[in-house]
Amino acid sequence: MTSAQSRARWRDLLVTLGGCTLDLVGFSKILSGPAEFPAWVAGYALAGFVALFWRRRAPLAVFAVLWLHAVIAAVAIPSYGPVVGVVIALFTVANQLPRAVGIWALALSLVPTVILVAGEVAGAPPELVISVLAASLTLLSLVNAGAWSLGRWARAQREQLDLIEQQRRREAQEALAAERARIARDLHDIVSHSVGVMTLQAAGARKVLAAGKQDRAARALADIEGAGTQALVELRRMLGVLRVDGQQAEEAETQPRDGLDELDALVQRVLAAGVPVRVERHGPPRPLDLGADLTAYRTVQEALTNVVKHAGTGVPTVIALRWADDELELSITNDAPARPPEIRPHTSGYGLMGLDERVAAVGGRFRAGPLPGGGFRVAVTLPVGSPVAA
Repeated sequence: MTSAQSRARWRDLLVTLGGCTLDLVGFSKILSGPAEFPAWVAGYALAGFVALFWRRRAPLAVFAVLWLHAVIAAVAIPSYGPVVGVVIALFTVANQLPRAVGIWALALSLVPTVILVAGEVAGAPPELVISVLAASLTLLSLVNAGAWSLGRWARAQREQLDLIEQQRRREAQEALAAERARIARDLHDIVSHSVGVMTLQAAGARKVLAAGKQDRAARALADIEGAGTQALVELRRMLGVLRVDGQQAEEAETQPRDGLDELDALVQRVLAAGVPVRVERHGPPRPLDLGADLTAYRTVQEALTNVVKHAGTGVPTVIALRWADDELELSITNDAPARPPEIRPHTSGYGLMGLDERVAAVGGRFRAGPLPGGGFRVAVTLPVGSPVAA
């Protein structure tokens, strides 16, 4: 049994015991003593309320059981007139079943109400008959109508939350699909660039071979091999992205490729916007695959954009690049002070989701989250070079 199921069972137990206690105290003669309230009546009351354990799984059947339980008591047990059990069952029917079923249940709930009111009127002094009739019928009818209305309202709220959640998921899927298409276009540009380099190098190799310059031809062929290897790596990545998406991304106009060579220019633009950014470099830089280079740039770009949008200008930010033999650790950390969480209706977090997709596409690892003392960090680990699988 899961923790949620366990909590639901405890809630059902509390509803059963609490409802039974309230029913006996408010609508029976239990306080008058054993002479007017035999012990078996309490057992009868509890036996009816046990059905509430199944109210979520079989709301209509539970309502029928408690309705019959109330009718029998109202007719045959002078010291007990059940009300609360039917009210709880009516709420559940209105909350979980269609409106028409709930209306029928509301109408049927008036049957034990009428029987109870008739008993109250029969025992009232002649001069109070009209007052007792009006007060009792109005009170019990309002209780039933209130339970039904509350159940319908809770159902409407739940359906509204479900719609919001579906919309959020749809937006997340659309955002990820758009990001995958963008990744595929970027990788398409990289592959096209590599193939273009191969074509030029092949033409050059043919010319130098014809001129008998073997050394230059060998260098050209080595460049062709490297460009072909790079093209295969990026092509496999692009196909992996498209395979996850399930549909072909449309090609777009090629754009100039960004990379860590453009990092200083990006930092200067952010500094001009009022964000104090510092770049720290550790270790000698190493060559990155074109896809990983682009991903590194996009990570910094998105993280700095989020600093401006969510932390505001004037927040110190550090971009750290730590080079190792086989990977680059890149982190963007801001020092925004800690503050209570707030609802941001125009913030979806899809930019970070897109970064996660992009980093995974080049074989890297992505992490992002708030820091204990305030601030936020985005960190990625990118491979330095990627071998081509046979």
